[in-house]
Amino acid sequence: MTKIIITAIAIFIFASPDIVYACSTCFGDPNAKATQGMNLAIITLLTITGGVLSSFVSFIYVLNKRAKEYAKTLSKRKKNI
Repeated sequence: MTKIIITAIAIFIFASPDIVYACSTCFGDPNAKATQGMNLAIITLLTITGGVLSSFVSFIYVLNKRAKEYAKTLSKRKKNI
């Protein structure tokens, strides 16, 4: 079944090459204003996405660290009882 799907996708891509052309950022004039604006937009989107993802990873790290510290204090309390 997967071979059929992969073959169908390959045939679709080769049958319609207009879809697989590069955008103006990769294919167009690098000195055009539209290309420069698109490059800045790509950099902005990557920066925002990277910032949100790194914030999420640091949040998970802090929660993991707090959970370990809390588990240690619980084990100390059980030893004292």
